[in-house]
Amino acid sequence: MKTALPVVSVYYFTLLLSATSSVEDRGWLNSVVELVEMDYIDNCVERATSTWEELMGMEQGLTKKLERDKSFGVFASKIRDEVKRAVTGHALGQDDDILKRKVKLLLQPGDVLLDTEQWIKLVTFGVTSQHKLRFATNYDCGGTNCSLREFHISYARQQDEETLRRMKQSWERNLPDTNEYLEQILPLLRNSSKDYKTVEEYWDSLVEYEGAILKARELWDNVKPLYTKLHNYIALRLKGADAVGKTLPVHLLRSLNGDDWSNIIESLLPKHPAVYQKVHANLELMNLGGMKSFKAAAKLISDLKLGEIKPEVLSESVFNGTCPPTLIDWCKPNKVRIVSCKDVSIGNYLDAHEATMKILYKQATAMYSNNTFILREAPRYSAVYEAIPGFVSLLALSPYAIDRNGLFQVDVFNINGNHHRLILQLMLALRDLPKLNFYLAADEWRLKVLMGTLPPTSWSEFREKFSMLETSDQDLLSDPYVLLNKPFIGKFMGLILKYQIYQSFAEELESDDDDLLAHVGANHERLSETMIQGYSTQWPELVSDLLAQKENGLEYTGLTDYYRLLDEYLDWQLDPTNKDIDEINEIDDYIEPESIKNEEDFDLENAVEVEVPYEDTQLANQIETGEDRSKFGAETSTVAVLEIKNPIEAGDQKSGAEDVKAASYNVYWWIGIAVAIAVVVIIIAIIARKRHNHRKQLERQRENSRA
Repeated sequence: MKTALPVVSVYYFTLLLSATSSVEDRGWLNSVVELVEMDYIDNCVERATSTWEELMGMEQGLTKKLERDKSFGVFASKIRDEVKRAVTGHALGQDDDILKRKVKLLLQPGDVLLDTEQWIKLVTFGVTSQHKLRFATNYDCGGTNCSLREFHISYARQQDEETLRRMKQSWERNLPDTNEYLEQILPLLRNSSKDYKTVEEYWDSLVEYEGAILKARELWDNVKPLYTKLHNYIALRLKGADAVGKTLPVHLLRSLNGDDWSNIIESLLPKHPAVYQKVHANLELMNLGGMKSFKAAAKLISDLKLGEIKPEVLSESVFNGTCPPTLIDWCKPNKVRIVSCKDVSIGNYLDAHEATMKILYKQATAMYSNNTFILREAPRYSAVYEAIPGFVSLLALSPYAIDRNGLFQVDVFNINGNHHRLILQLMLALRDLPKLNFYLAADEWRLKVLMGTLPPTSWSEFREKFSMLETSDQDLLSDPYVLLNKPFIGKFMGLILKYQIYQSFAEELESDDDDLLAHVGANHERLSETMIQGYSTQWPELVSDLLAQKENGLEYTGLTDYYRLLDEYLDWQLDPTNKDIDEINEIDDYIEPESIKNEEDFDLENAVEVEVPYEDTQLANQIETGEDRSKFGAETSTVAVLEIKNPIEAGDQKSGAEDVKAASYNVYWWIGIAVAIAVVVIIIAIIARKRHNHRKQLERQRENSRA
């Protein structure tokens, strides 16, 4: 084990303490901390390497990862004891804030301070549980066994409710034992928080926000009405008016633990869902999954002037695994790899933007020379670290972003701007509102069980009351934060904060139709300077500057203002006076775009569609959204035939665009040939008719001459 050198060094410096003057205290402690940080980096490299081998399914990969994770607990405890001994009796000066911060973070490293036996029990349970879920091949894919990746794809597309129930049960069979978790793992939180009055206070310290859980409850009380409306709208669309206000089974939402409902969006779309259909179809046509989705994310982030991702990050990563993405960090600048899937979906596209931004966040933090290891990799749950990548994912689905990536033209977007914004809001709400609910529910339930105010086997009952969802007592154990006793509260607050960041930039625009991407790029310092701070400052102190002094704390209004159109739409949909389903589906302010009539209307460099007349025979080729497509106008009918008129092979976006360009020219070429043939036929007919008339005239003249 590599702990010997720094521990001995710290002990050596401690023996020399009596010979060290007070003037030299700061330099001496800095030397101690530097030695400790160097050994932390070595340990991080070893753990990252073993994690990579385990994710790659290498032989002995799981064994090596368990060994490294177990030894890390022993290492961190020894380092903490030695640093504590070294600091004892040394008062730091007023200008030693950075050193004080480092010492505090080294002395309070979180759950790793459990007794060795308890730490080994925690990591063994968490790591082996995730490994089994990741590599099991006995998932039910609708009648056949399959891998986790295949299961996710099949589950997202399955329509039959009973099949969904059976599939979810096959997934639950690979989850860890609930009794083991409740009896042996969750109680370890009491041991981790032994220096605090309560587990809640301990979690608040890890989030570095006093009263974090109380604040989260306050925020949720103001967001809950929107969540409830969305839940009731889903019940109305999936099961009818009688289901409104009642619980929904998570498998009906095509969700496993209820933290993401986006798989059912095609059953919830308004009458004119063109923006969703085209974004979805163009992602497929451009094959924007896997590495390509990360490259698209890197391009957007570069345009925002937030950094350039190093080529080796993507070239050394793997994209044939499972989603969502997993980041493996060697605790060194630019030494991060990604394990993700290659599947194309809007959710995976947004996840790629968040993951890419987290990598660049780490790079930005590392660029600041004062950010040594502990100020880059502190064991804290920063809402800012969650919020800035989340903000980028919001931008990825903004009008100018989808236009730049060839997913939907902004000039077409502006024809029905509010309607298209409504659909984008629906897409994002199905991802974010369930996550907010799940994060708080999981933390609240664990705290209440530990305090004895809830019986241990009560997750499903608690979730039904808190979330209006029917779940099992077991599905909570799929999340690594639950398996390893980590709090979700930092993620909860980060999700709230990302909407505040969006609001702070959007309010500076003169119009909703202005280019928000250009504005963020021109004012990127607000984000860059915040990221550079790393963990040198507690994140709540950064909020004011991040929001351009508009607010200095977390507020729910950024989220509720963002979803204003959706909120109004849900009110209208749920109005009991609207009895006619056709009336409910109607959008009064929707304007049918004019049909494209000539070649000048086509963007031949980035074309992704060909306008053709809408015919009933094309219904079989449409993207299923649960709506009657015969009601759609020209804007949606173009999507229905994308794959017929634009057969693009799986490849990069450039080659795809060239294929579409060639396909477009072929259309015009054949139209030209048809027109030319028609003209020739008409000319021949005219000539023939004239010759026929001339012949008749000559015959009449001959008859007259004979007479």
